[in-house]
Amino acid sequence: MRWVDQLVRCDDTGATVTACPHEAAWSVHDGRVLETALVECLAQAVAAAAGHRARQRDPASQEGPAAGMLVAVSGFRVLQRPRADETLRIEVRELRRLGPMLQVAGTIYRGDQEIAAGELTLHV
Repeated sequence: MRWVDQLVRCDDTGATVTACPHEAAWSVHDGRVLETALVECLAQAVAAAAGHRARQRDPASQEGPAAGMLVAVSGFRVLQRPRADETLRIEVRELRRLGPMLQVAGTIYRGDQEIAAGELTLHV
């Protein structure tokens, strides 16, 4: 399941992607995107950035980054559940890294309006 549509910006510690969850997706109920899907959007933004960085390091490689795992979600708040078929802008930035553990902060916007934010800890 890939929800990220486009990697808009990526640097060493952050990234911006867009996503547009569709009405037919399991992540949509009664025309609105589920809260758990918003968490997944943040995780996929981190993965898209990691894949981009891996290709930047070795353009000839056919392999993406190593598989990661979402370990924890903290302080995640949903201010509004977006409607299906609305384009979302997702911004993530690294907070800290300790060995294979990575903590990121992420924010999801509809237009210029923040609709969700929180922190993820991932094993990468």
